[in-house]
Amino acid sequence: MTYRDELLTCATCGKTFIYRVEEQRQQAALGFEPETPQQCADCRAQEALGPGLRAGVVKWFREDKHFGFITQRDGSDIFFHNSGIEGDVDQVMKENAPVWYEVTTTERGPQAINVHLRE
Repeated sequence: MTYRDELLTCATCGKTFIYRVEEQRQQAALGFEPETPQQCADCRAQEALGPGLRAGVVKWFREDKHFGFITQRDGSDIFFHNSGIEGDVDQVMKENAPVWYEVTTTERGPQAINVHLRE
């Protein structure tokens, strides 16, 4: 696939921003179809996480500690505990496993729950 920088206008604040090749490649490397953002990075960061399933990739999981991290579509990581895994635990715990998850807020910050394999 050919990637190129795109000059876009934020649907929220009207600011012009660049959707960079690096962002597009990062999404593709994580197994996502690159999706042109409608908002600038600042507005995306301020947007509250709504309910619903999100796609991610398991970054790593430590069986001895019972937790790991999922790389989200935007490239940031979110914590998950093995108690939040649904379905085939052994498959979900594998590095680079494509997963669906939901986000909940705990006293320590956001956490992925209802983590299960994408098919």
